[in-house]
Amino acid sequence: MKKFKLLILPFIAVSAVTLSACSGADVNQGPELRGVNNITCLADTAVDLLDGVAALDLEDGDITPALQITVTPEVSVENGYAVFPKAGEYEVCYEIRDSLGKLARTTVSATVTEREVYADNLLTNGFALKADENVTVLSNGLNGGAFAFKVSGQEIAENVQLTRTYTLNTGVEYTFKYYFESSVAGRIKIAANGKAFTEAQVSAGGNELQFVYTAEGADETETVEIALWLGGLEGGLEISLTKSETQIYMQGNNLVEKLENFSFDGKILDRFDGTEGSIGTVDNGKGVFVEITKASDATWRGGVFVNTGLAIGAGAKYTVSYDIEAENNGAFEVILQNKQWGANEFHKTYTAGHNEFDVTVPESGTLWIYIASGANVNKITLKNLSVKEHKSGYITESFAVGNVYANNFGGGSGSAKCEYGKIVYEINTFGSDWGQNELGTPSFALNGAAGNFVITFKAKASSPVSCVFAASVADYWDTFVWKQLKLSVSEQTYSIRCDDKAVEGNYKFLWQFGTSANAVFSGATVEISDIKICYLSELEG
Repeated sequence: MKKFKLLILPFIAVSAVTLSACSGADVNQGPELRGVNNITCLADTAVDLLDGVAALDLEDGDITPALQITVTPEVSVENGYAVFPKAGEYEVCYEIRDSLGKLARTTVSATVTEREVYADNLLTNGFALKADENVTVLSNGLNGGAFAFKVSGQEIAENVQLTRTYTLNTGVEYTFKYYFESSVAGRIKIAANGKAFTEAQVSAGGNELQFVYTAEGADETETVEIALWLGGLEGGLEISLTKSETQIYMQGNNLVEKLENFSFDGKILDRFDGTEGSIGTVDNGKGVFVEITKASDATWRGGVFVNTGLAIGAGAKYTVSYDIEAENNGAFEVILQNKQWGANEFHKTYTAGHNEFDVTVPESGTLWIYIASGANVNKITLKNLSVKEHKSGYITESFAVGNVYANNFGGGSGSAKCEYGKIVYEINTFGSDWGQNELGTPSFALNGAAGNFVITFKAKASSPVSCVFAASVADYWDTFVWKQLKLSVSEQTYSIRCDDKAVEGNYKFLWQFGTSANAVFSGATVEISDIKICYLSELEG
Protein backbone atom coordinates (compact mmCIF):
# COMPACT_ATOMS: atom_id res chain seq x y z
CA MET A 1 0.00 0.00 0.00
CA LYS A 2 1.30 3.40 -0.96
CA LYS A 3 1.67 5.81 1.93
CA PHE A 4 1.32 9.55 1.83
CA LYS A 5 2.98 12.14 4.00
CA LEU A 6 0.73 14.92 5.33
CA LEU A 7 2.46 18.30 5.26
CA ILE A 8 1.09 20.85 7.76
CA LEU A 9 2.19 24.45 7.29
CA PRO A 10 1.79 27.04 10.06
CA PHE A 11 -0.56 30.07 9.62
CA ILE A 12 2.32 32.57 9.48
CA ALA A 13 2.80 33.90 5.96
CA VAL A 14 0.96 35.00 2.85
CA SER A 15 2.96 32.54 0.79
CA ALA A 16 1.88 29.49 2.80
CA VAL A 17 0.06 26.75 0.83
CA THR A 18 -1.43 23.33 1.48
CA LEU A 19 -0.59 20.44 -0.87
CA SER A 20 -3.18 17.96 -2.09
CA ALA A 21 -2.69 14.52 -0.53
CA CYS A 22 -3.46 12.87 -3.86
CA SER A 23 -1.63 14.96 -6.41
CA GLY A 24 0.68 17.28 -4.55
CA ALA A 25 -1.17 20.31 -6.06
CA ASP A 26 -1.77 23.43 -4.00
CA VAL A 27 -5.11 23.57 -2.10
CA ASN A 28 -6.62 27.02 -1.36
CA GLN A 29 -8.07 27.16 2.16
CA GLY A 30 -11.18 29.35 2.42
CA PRO A 31 -11.26 32.53 4.54
CA GLU A 32 -12.69 32.51 8.07
CA LEU A 33 -14.95 35.10 9.73
CA ARG A 34 -14.46 35.62 13.44
CA GLY A 35 -16.31 37.72 16.05
CA VAL A 36 -19.54 38.00 14.03
CA ASN A 37 -22.49 38.02 16.45
CA ASN A 38 -26.09 39.16 16.60
CA ILE A 39 -26.45 42.91 17.19
CA THR A 40 -28.67 44.91 19.54
CA CYS A 41 -28.55 48.66 19.01
CA LEU A 42 -30.48 51.94 18.93
CA ALA A 43 -32.17 53.63 16.01
CA ASP A 44 -30.62 56.84 14.64
CA THR A 45 -27.26 56.01 16.21
CA ALA A 46 -24.02 55.14 14.43
CA VAL A 47 -23.21 51.45 15.00
CA ASP A 48 -19.76 49.94 14.35
CA LEU A 49 -20.56 46.70 12.51
CA LEU A 50 -16.85 45.77 12.52
CA ASP A 51 -16.48 45.96 16.29
CA GLY A 52 -14.63 42.76 17.25
CA VAL A 53 -14.98 41.32 13.71
CA ALA A 54 -12.05 39.93 11.70
CA ALA A 55 -11.66 38.11 8.36
CA LEU A 56 -8.59 35.84 8.29
CA ASP A 57 -7.22 33.65 5.52
CA LEU A 58 -4.50 30.99 5.70
CA GLU A 59 -2.86 32.16 2.50
CA ASP A 60 -3.70 35.91 2.46
CA GLY A 61 -3.53 36.73 6.18
CA ASP A 62 -5.76 39.46 7.65
CA ILE A 63 -8.19 40.52 4.92
CA THR A 64 -10.68 42.35 7.15
CA PRO A 65 -10.40 45.61 5.10
CA ALA A 66 -11.90 43.74 2.11
CA LEU A 67 -14.98 42.64 4.08
CA GLN A 68 -18.31 43.48 2.41
CA ILE A 69 -21.31 44.22 4.68
CA THR A 70 -24.89 44.53 3.46
CA VAL A 71 -28.03 45.18 5.49
CA THR A 72 -31.60 44.08 4.71
CA PRO A 73 -33.91 46.06 4.64
CA GLU A 74 -31.34 48.27 2.94
CA VAL A 75 -29.26 50.55 5.15
CA SER A 76 -26.12 52.31 3.95
CA VAL A 77 -22.82 51.04 5.42
CA GLU A 78 -19.82 53.41 5.28
CA ASN A 79 -16.41 52.42 6.63
CA GLY A 80 -18.08 49.68 8.64
CA TYR A 81 -20.61 52.02 10.30
CA ALA A 82 -24.39 51.99 9.81
CA VAL A 83 -27.22 54.16 11.13
CA PHE A 84 -30.49 52.25 11.34
CA PRO A 85 -33.25 54.78 10.62
CA LYS A 86 -36.01 53.13 12.66
CA ALA A 87 -36.73 50.32 15.08
CA GLY A 88 -37.21 46.79 13.78
CA GLU A 89 -35.43 43.57 12.81
CA TYR A 90 -32.66 43.65 10.19
CA GLU A 91 -30.31 41.09 8.65
CA VAL A 92 -26.61 41.93 8.43
CA CYS A 93 -24.62 39.88 5.93
CA TYR A 94 -20.80 39.67 6.09
CA GLU A 95 -19.03 38.43 2.95
CA ILE A 96 -15.33 38.00 2.18
CA ARG A 97 -13.43 36.48 -0.74
CA ASP A 98 -9.77 35.58 -0.67
CA SER A 99 -7.35 36.40 -3.48
CA LEU A 100 -8.36 33.23 -5.35
CA GLY A 101 -12.08 33.94 -5.08
CA LYS A 102 -13.09 31.55 -2.31
CA LEU A 103 -16.10 32.92 -0.37
CA ALA A 104 -17.08 32.99 3.30
CA ARG A 105 -20.47 34.39 4.30
CA THR A 106 -22.22 34.84 7.66
CA THR A 107 -25.61 36.42 8.33
CA VAL A 108 -26.69 37.72 11.74
CA SER A 109 -29.70 39.60 13.03
CA ALA A 110 -29.77 43.21 14.23
CA THR A 111 -32.49 44.14 16.71
CA VAL A 112 -32.96 47.89 16.61
CA THR A 113 -34.94 49.73 19.28
CA GLU A 114 -36.04 53.35 19.58
CA ARG A 115 -34.62 55.65 22.20
CA GLU A 116 -37.14 56.88 24.74
CA VAL A 117 -37.64 60.56 23.94
CA TYR A 118 -37.64 63.06 26.79
CA ALA A 119 -38.48 66.08 24.60
CA ASP A 120 -38.71 66.60 20.84
CA ASN A 121 -40.72 69.84 20.73
CA LEU A 122 -37.93 72.08 22.03
CA LEU A 123 -38.33 74.63 19.24
CA THR A 124 -42.08 75.06 19.81
CA ASN A 125 -42.26 75.70 23.58
CA GLY A 126 -44.04 72.40 24.16
CA PHE A 127 -46.62 72.59 21.35
CA ALA A 128 -46.89 69.46 19.22
CA LEU A 129 -48.92 67.87 16.43
CA LYS A 130 -50.57 64.45 16.79
CA ALA A 131 -51.99 62.79 13.68
CA ASP A 132 -53.20 59.20 13.26
CA GLU A 133 -52.62 56.83 10.33
CA ASN A 134 -55.59 58.24 8.36
CA VAL A 135 -53.88 61.65 8.06
CA THR A 136 -51.04 62.66 5.76
CA VAL A 137 -48.71 65.21 7.40
CA LEU A 138 -47.35 67.42 4.61
CA SER A 139 -45.21 69.66 6.85
CA ASN A 140 -44.79 70.15 10.57
CA GLY A 141 -42.58 72.23 12.85
CA LEU A 142 -41.33 75.68 13.73
CA ASN A 143 -41.79 78.02 10.77
CA GLY A 144 -40.41 81.48 11.45
CA GLY A 145 -41.79 82.41 14.86
CA ALA A 146 -44.83 80.09 14.66
CA PHE A 147 -45.57 76.40 15.06
CA ALA A 148 -47.11 75.46 11.71
CA PHE A 149 -48.34 72.32 9.99
CA LYS A 150 -50.15 71.20 6.85
CA VAL A 151 -52.20 68.00 6.73
CA SER A 152 -54.65 66.25 4.39
CA GLY A 153 -57.01 63.31 4.66
CA GLN A 154 -58.53 64.38 7.99
CA GLU A 155 -62.12 63.24 8.59
CA ILE A 156 -62.95 63.10 12.30
CA ALA A 157 -62.16 65.65 14.98
CA GLU A 158 -59.64 63.69 17.05
CA ASN A 159 -57.40 62.44 14.24
CA VAL A 160 -55.56 65.81 14.06
CA GLN A 161 -54.59 67.32 17.42
CA LEU A 162 -52.64 70.42 18.42
CA THR A 163 -51.40 69.64 21.95
CA ARG A 164 -49.51 71.12 24.87
CA THR A 165 -49.03 69.87 28.44
CA TYR A 166 -49.67 72.23 31.38
CA THR A 167 -49.28 71.90 35.15
CA LEU A 168 -52.46 73.31 36.67
CA ASN A 169 -53.63 73.93 40.23
CA THR A 170 -56.62 71.73 40.99
CA GLY A 171 -59.93 73.43 41.69
CA VAL A 172 -58.84 76.64 39.93
CA GLU A 173 -60.64 77.92 36.82
CA TYR A 174 -58.24 78.62 33.93
CA THR A 175 -59.01 80.70 30.87
CA PHE A 176 -57.02 79.64 27.80
CA LYS A 177 -56.38 81.78 24.72
CA TYR A 178 -54.80 80.46 21.51
CA TYR A 179 -53.64 82.80 18.73
CA PHE A 180 -53.39 81.14 15.32
CA GLU A 181 -54.12 81.33 11.59
CA SER A 182 -56.29 78.67 9.93
CA SER A 183 -56.75 77.97 6.22
CA VAL A 184 -60.36 76.79 6.70
CA ALA A 185 -63.35 77.44 8.95
CA GLY A 186 -65.47 75.03 10.99
CA ARG A 187 -66.24 73.56 14.40
CA ILE A 188 -63.54 71.94 16.54
CA LYS A 189 -63.48 70.09 19.85
CA ILE A 190 -61.26 70.91 22.82
CA ALA A 191 -60.04 68.10 25.09
CA ALA A 192 -58.17 67.58 28.35
CA ASN A 193 -56.20 64.34 28.74
CA GLY A 194 -58.01 62.77 25.79
CA LYS A 195 -61.57 63.71 26.77
CA ALA A 196 -63.45 66.47 24.92
CA PHE A 197 -65.07 69.02 27.24
CA THR A 198 -66.21 71.84 24.91
CA GLU A 199 -66.47 72.96 21.27
CA ALA A 200 -65.51 76.16 19.46
CA GLN A 201 -65.87 77.84 16.08
CA VAL A 202 -62.73 78.43 14.01
CA SER A 203 -62.62 81.08 11.28
CA ALA A 204 -60.59 81.06 8.09
CA GLY A 205 -57.79 83.54 8.80
CA GLY A 206 -56.80 84.89 12.21
CA ASN A 207 -58.26 83.41 15.40
CA GLU A 208 -58.17 84.29 19.09
CA LEU A 209 -59.70 81.13 20.53
CA GLN A 210 -60.80 81.32 24.18
CA PHE A 211 -62.11 78.56 26.48
CA VAL A 212 -62.27 77.71 30.20
CA TYR A 213 -61.07 74.59 32.03
CA THR A 214 -60.93 73.63 35.73
CA ALA A 215 -58.48 70.92 36.76
CA GLU A 216 -59.87 68.29 39.12
CA GLY A 217 -57.88 65.76 41.07
CA ALA A 218 -56.76 64.54 44.49
CA ASP A 219 -53.39 66.33 44.39
CA GLU A 220 -52.70 70.06 44.62
CA THR A 221 -51.57 70.16 41.00
CA GLU A 222 -52.47 68.13 37.93
CA THR A 223 -50.58 67.54 34.69
CA VAL A 224 -53.06 68.14 31.87
CA GLU A 225 -52.63 67.75 28.12
CA ILE A 226 -54.84 70.34 26.46
CA ALA A 227 -55.61 69.47 22.82
CA LEU A 228 -57.45 71.20 20.00
CA TRP A 229 -59.12 68.45 17.92
CA LEU A 230 -58.93 69.90 14.42
CA GLY A 231 -59.64 66.91 12.17
CA GLY A 232 -63.22 67.95 11.51
CA LEU A 233 -62.13 71.05 9.59
CA GLU A 234 -62.72 70.09 5.96
CA GLY A 235 -60.31 70.80 3.12
CA GLY A 236 -56.55 71.29 2.99
CA LEU A 237 -55.78 72.22 6.58
CA GLU A 238 -52.97 74.64 7.44
CA ILE A 239 -52.49 75.95 10.99
CA SER A 240 -49.93 78.53 12.15
CA LEU A 241 -49.82 79.07 15.95
CA THR A 242 -47.90 82.03 17.40
CA LYS A 243 -48.69 81.85 21.13
CA SER A 244 -51.15 80.90 23.85
CA GLU A 245 -52.05 82.30 27.26
CA THR A 246 -53.40 80.87 30.49
CA GLN A 247 -55.19 83.21 32.86
CA ILE A 248 -56.55 82.65 36.36
CA TYR A 249 -58.36 84.90 38.81
CA MET A 250 -57.11 84.74 42.39
CA GLN A 251 -59.42 85.92 45.18
CA GLY A 252 -57.72 88.13 47.77
CA ASN A 253 -53.95 88.30 48.15
CA ASN A 254 -52.22 84.90 47.95
CA LEU A 255 -48.51 84.29 48.43
CA VAL A 256 -47.08 81.27 46.62
CA GLU A 257 -43.59 80.01 47.53
CA LYS A 258 -41.54 79.73 44.32
CA LEU A 259 -38.31 78.22 45.75
CA GLU A 260 -39.68 75.43 47.91
CA ASN A 261 -36.89 73.12 49.20
CA PHE A 262 -34.33 75.24 47.32
CA SER A 263 -30.70 74.07 47.34
CA PHE A 264 -27.70 76.22 46.40
CA ASP A 265 -25.73 73.16 45.28
CA GLY A 266 -24.75 73.45 41.60
CA LYS A 267 -26.12 77.00 41.35
CA ILE A 268 -23.19 79.18 42.46
CA LEU A 269 -20.37 80.89 40.53
CA ASP A 270 -17.44 82.80 42.01
CA ARG A 271 -16.18 86.24 41.08
CA PHE A 272 -12.73 87.14 42.37
CA ASP A 273 -11.74 90.14 40.25
CA GLY A 274 -8.68 91.57 42.01
CA THR A 275 -9.63 89.69 45.18
CA GLU A 276 -8.90 86.28 46.66
CA GLY A 277 -11.20 83.95 48.55
CA SER A 278 -13.56 81.00 48.34
CA ILE A 279 -17.24 80.17 47.96
CA GLY A 280 -19.34 77.18 48.98
CA THR A 281 -22.58 75.88 50.43
CA VAL A 282 -23.52 75.10 54.02
CA ASP A 283 -26.31 73.26 55.86
CA ASN A 284 -26.61 70.54 53.18
CA GLY A 285 -27.02 73.07 50.39
CA LYS A 286 -29.56 75.28 52.20
CA GLY A 287 -27.09 78.16 52.57
CA VAL A 288 -24.26 79.79 50.60
CA PHE A 289 -21.15 81.72 51.67
CA VAL A 290 -18.43 83.89 50.16
CA GLU A 291 -15.19 84.45 52.06
CA ILE A 292 -12.87 87.27 50.98
CA THR A 293 -9.29 86.66 52.17
CA LYS A 294 -7.63 89.44 50.13
CA ALA A 295 -9.71 92.57 49.48
CA SER A 296 -9.87 94.82 46.41
CA ASP A 297 -10.72 98.52 46.08
CA ALA A 298 -14.43 97.92 45.34
CA THR A 299 -17.15 95.88 47.05
CA TRP A 300 -18.54 94.52 43.79
CA ARG A 301 -15.18 93.15 42.58
CA GLY A 302 -15.42 89.99 44.69
CA GLY A 303 -18.31 87.75 45.62
CA VAL A 304 -20.58 84.87 44.64
CA PHE A 305 -23.31 84.69 41.99
CA VAL A 306 -26.37 82.51 42.63
CA ASN A 307 -28.51 81.43 39.70
CA THR A 308 -31.80 80.41 41.32
CA GLY A 309 -33.21 79.25 37.97
CA LEU A 310 -36.51 80.95 38.83
CA ALA A 311 -38.21 82.62 35.86
CA ILE A 312 -39.53 86.02 36.94
CA GLY A 313 -42.07 88.06 34.99
CA ALA A 314 -42.16 91.78 34.26
CA GLY A 315 -44.59 93.51 36.60
CA ALA A 316 -44.85 90.52 38.95
CA LYS A 317 -44.66 91.23 42.69
CA TYR A 318 -42.62 89.09 45.08
CA THR A 319 -41.88 88.98 48.80
CA VAL A 320 -38.23 88.00 49.29
CA SER A 321 -36.59 87.05 52.57
CA TYR A 322 -33.26 85.63 53.77
CA ASP A 323 -30.94 85.67 56.77
CA ILE A 324 -27.43 87.17 56.53
CA GLU A 325 -24.47 86.45 58.77
CA ALA A 326 -21.31 88.61 58.52
CA GLU A 327 -18.10 87.88 60.44
CA ASN A 328 -16.80 91.47 60.15
CA ASN A 329 -18.46 94.88 60.07
CA GLY A 330 -17.25 95.75 56.58
CA ALA A 331 -19.63 96.72 53.81
CA PHE A 332 -21.32 94.08 51.68
CA GLU A 333 -24.27 93.98 49.27
CA VAL A 334 -26.93 91.40 48.44
CA ILE A 335 -28.21 92.28 44.97
CA LEU A 336 -31.25 90.89 43.15
CA GLN A 337 -30.85 90.75 39.37
CA ASN A 338 -32.91 89.51 36.41
CA LYS A 339 -29.80 88.08 34.72
CA GLN A 340 -26.12 87.71 35.54
CA TRP A 341 -24.61 90.65 33.61
CA GLY A 342 -25.73 93.98 32.19
CA ALA A 343 -28.16 96.58 33.52
CA ASN A 344 -30.07 94.06 35.58
CA GLU A 345 -30.14 95.05 39.28
CA PHE A 346 -33.54 95.79 40.82
CA HIS A 347 -32.95 95.53 44.59
CA LYS A 348 -30.10 95.75 47.15
CA THR A 349 -29.74 95.10 50.88
CA TYR A 350 -26.73 95.96 53.06
CA THR A 351 -27.52 94.71 56.57
CA ALA A 352 -26.97 91.49 58.48
CA GLY A 353 -29.77 89.67 60.25
CA HIS A 354 -33.21 88.88 58.84
CA ASN A 355 -34.13 90.77 55.64
CA GLU A 356 -37.66 90.73 54.21
CA PHE A 357 -39.05 93.07 51.54
CA ASP A 358 -41.44 93.35 48.59
CA VAL A 359 -40.17 93.91 45.04
CA THR A 360 -41.81 94.40 41.66
CA VAL A 361 -39.78 93.02 38.76
CA PRO A 362 -39.13 95.64 36.04
CA GLU A 363 -38.16 93.17 33.28
CA SER A 364 -38.63 89.45 32.74
CA GLY A 365 -35.67 87.15 33.21
CA THR A 366 -34.19 84.64 35.64
CA LEU A 367 -33.66 85.55 39.29
CA TRP A 368 -29.97 85.95 40.16
CA ILE A 369 -28.51 86.92 43.52
CA TYR A 370 -25.05 88.50 43.80
CA ILE A 371 -23.44 88.62 47.26
CA ALA A 372 -20.63 91.20 46.92
CA SER A 373 -18.01 91.84 49.60
CA GLY A 374 -14.79 92.44 47.67
CA ALA A 375 -13.64 95.60 49.50
CA ASN A 376 -13.29 93.84 52.87
CA VAL A 377 -11.78 90.72 54.35
CA ASN A 378 -14.99 89.09 55.41
CA LYS A 379 -17.19 86.00 55.31
CA ILE A 380 -20.84 86.49 54.34
CA THR A 381 -23.34 83.61 54.68
CA LEU A 382 -26.90 83.69 53.30
CA LYS A 383 -29.50 81.18 54.54
CA ASN A 384 -33.26 80.56 54.53
CA LEU A 385 -33.91 82.05 51.10
CA SER A 386 -37.60 82.46 50.29
CA VAL A 387 -39.26 84.01 47.23
CA LYS A 388 -43.05 84.24 47.35
CA GLU A 389 -45.11 85.50 44.42
CA HIS A 390 -48.18 87.64 45.03
CA LYS A 391 -51.14 85.98 43.32
CA SER A 392 -54.13 88.29 43.20
CA GLY A 393 -56.55 89.39 40.51
CA TYR A 394 -55.99 88.09 36.98
CA ILE A 395 -52.67 86.33 36.52
CA THR A 396 -51.65 85.66 32.91
CA GLU A 397 -48.90 83.36 31.66
CA SER A 398 -47.97 83.62 27.99
CA PHE A 399 -46.40 80.83 25.92
CA ALA A 400 -44.77 82.24 22.78
CA VAL A 401 -43.48 79.69 20.30
CA GLY A 402 -40.09 81.36 19.75
CA ASN A 403 -37.55 81.54 16.92
CA VAL A 404 -34.02 80.51 16.01
CA TYR A 405 -31.31 83.17 15.71
CA ALA A 406 -27.82 83.79 14.36
CA ASN A 407 -25.13 85.81 16.17
CA ASN A 408 -22.35 87.01 13.85
CA PHE A 409 -19.47 89.34 14.72
CA GLY A 410 -15.72 89.80 14.32
CA GLY A 411 -15.64 88.73 10.68
CA GLY A 412 -18.50 86.23 10.76
CA SER A 413 -21.70 86.86 8.81
CA GLY A 414 -24.83 84.89 7.96
CA SER A 415 -28.55 84.51 8.57
CA ALA A 416 -30.79 81.84 10.10
CA LYS A 417 -34.37 80.75 9.54
CA CYS A 418 -36.58 77.81 10.38
CA GLU A 419 -38.79 76.11 7.77
CA TYR A 420 -41.24 73.60 9.25
CA GLY A 421 -38.78 72.30 11.82
CA LYS A 422 -35.65 72.41 9.65
CA ILE A 423 -33.14 75.09 10.68
CA VAL A 424 -31.27 76.64 7.76
CA TYR A 425 -28.15 78.72 8.49
CA GLU A 426 -26.70 80.57 5.49
CA ILE A 427 -23.08 81.43 6.35
CA ASN A 428 -21.57 84.12 4.16
CA THR A 429 -18.15 84.48 5.84
CA PHE A 430 -16.51 82.62 8.70
CA GLY A 431 -15.02 84.38 11.71
CA SER A 432 -11.76 83.19 13.27
CA ASP A 433 -13.21 82.16 16.67
CA TRP A 434 -16.02 79.65 17.29
CA GLY A 435 -18.61 82.10 18.63
CA GLN A 436 -18.24 84.54 15.70
CA ASN A 437 -20.71 82.39 13.72
CA GLU A 438 -23.30 81.18 16.20
CA LEU A 439 -26.64 79.50 15.54
CA GLY A 440 -29.02 79.21 18.51
CA THR A 441 -32.43 77.81 19.40
CA PRO A 442 -35.17 79.38 21.51
CA SER A 443 -34.82 78.64 25.22
CA PHE A 444 -36.56 75.66 26.79
CA ALA A 445 -37.03 74.36 30.34
CA LEU A 446 -34.98 71.37 31.47
CA ASN A 447 -34.72 69.74 34.88
CA GLY A 448 -32.92 66.69 36.18
CA ALA A 449 -29.54 65.01 35.86
CA ALA A 450 -28.00 65.92 32.50
CA GLY A 451 -25.92 62.73 32.62
CA ASN A 452 -29.14 60.78 32.02
CA PHE A 453 -29.72 62.46 28.65
CA VAL A 454 -28.49 62.04 25.08
CA ILE A 455 -29.05 64.83 22.53
CA THR A 456 -29.64 63.78 18.93
CA PHE A 457 -30.10 65.79 15.76
CA LYS A 458 -29.74 65.39 12.01
CA ALA A 459 -27.47 67.74 10.10
CA LYS A 460 -25.71 68.31 6.82
CA ALA A 461 -23.69 71.12 5.24
CA SER A 462 -22.90 72.20 1.69
CA SER A 463 -19.20 71.91 2.65
CA PRO A 464 -17.70 69.63 5.34
CA VAL A 465 -17.47 72.30 8.04
CA SER A 466 -16.15 72.03 11.59
CA CYS A 467 -18.37 73.19 14.43
CA VAL A 468 -18.89 73.15 18.18
CA PHE A 469 -22.20 71.94 19.56
CA ALA A 470 -23.06 73.22 23.04
CA ALA A 471 -26.01 73.15 25.42
CA SER A 472 -25.89 76.14 27.75
CA VAL A 473 -27.95 78.07 30.27
CA ALA A 474 -30.13 80.45 28.25
CA ASP A 475 -28.95 83.72 29.83
CA TYR A 476 -25.21 83.10 30.19
CA TRP A 477 -22.43 80.64 29.30
CA ASP A 478 -22.66 77.57 31.53
CA THR A 479 -22.67 74.39 29.49
CA PHE A 480 -23.60 70.78 30.16
CA VAL A 481 -22.46 69.81 26.64
CA TRP A 482 -19.50 71.12 24.63
CA LYS A 483 -18.34 68.95 21.74
CA GLN A 484 -16.42 69.50 18.51
CA LEU A 485 -17.94 67.93 15.39
CA LYS A 486 -17.50 67.93 11.64
CA LEU A 487 -20.74 68.13 9.66
CA SER A 488 -20.64 66.12 6.44
CA VAL A 489 -22.19 66.88 3.07
CA SER A 490 -24.54 63.91 3.39
CA GLU A 491 -27.12 64.05 6.17
CA GLN A 492 -25.98 62.27 9.32
CA THR A 493 -27.51 61.65 12.74
CA TYR A 494 -25.38 62.97 15.60
CA SER A 495 -25.80 61.54 19.12
CA ILE A 496 -24.14 63.40 21.97
CA ARG A 497 -23.97 62.37 25.61
CA CYS A 498 -24.37 65.10 28.22
CA ASP A 499 -22.03 65.94 31.08
CA ASP A 500 -22.78 64.49 34.48
CA LYS A 501 -24.20 67.58 36.22
CA ALA A 502 -27.55 68.79 37.53
CA VAL A 503 -29.66 71.06 35.33
CA GLU A 504 -32.62 73.15 36.37
CA GLY A 505 -33.97 76.19 34.53
CA ASN A 506 -33.96 77.55 31.00
CA TYR A 507 -31.43 76.32 28.42
CA LYS A 508 -30.64 76.61 24.71
CA PHE A 509 -28.70 74.69 22.04
CA LEU A 510 -25.88 76.34 20.08
CA TRP A 511 -23.89 75.45 16.98
CA GLN A 512 -20.74 77.55 16.47
CA PHE A 513 -18.85 77.61 13.15
CA GLY A 514 -16.44 80.55 13.45
CA THR A 515 -13.04 78.87 13.29
CA SER A 516 -9.96 79.24 11.11
CA ALA A 517 -10.45 75.57 10.14
CA ASN A 518 -13.41 76.71 8.00
CA ALA A 519 -11.51 79.55 6.31
CA VAL A 520 -10.95 77.38 3.22
CA PHE A 521 -14.68 77.69 2.45
CA SER A 522 -16.08 80.92 1.00
CA GLY A 523 -19.37 80.18 2.77
CA ALA A 524 -21.70 77.31 3.55
CA THR A 525 -25.33 76.35 4.08
CA VAL A 526 -26.05 74.24 7.16
CA GLU A 527 -29.33 72.36 7.70
CA ILE A 528 -30.32 70.93 11.11
CA SER A 529 -33.50 69.02 11.94
CA ASP A 530 -35.12 66.42 14.20
CA ILE A 531 -33.63 67.75 17.45
CA LYS A 532 -34.41 65.55 20.46
CA ILE A 533 -33.43 65.06 24.07
CA CYS A 534 -33.52 61.33 24.81
CA TYR A 535 -32.97 59.21 27.87
CA LEU A 536 -29.63 57.43 28.07
CA SER A 537 -30.15 53.77 27.15
CA GLU A 538 -28.64 50.75 28.90
CA LEU A 539 -27.20 49.86 25.49
CA GLU A 540 -24.91 52.89 25.78
CA GLY A 541 -23.47 51.88 29.13
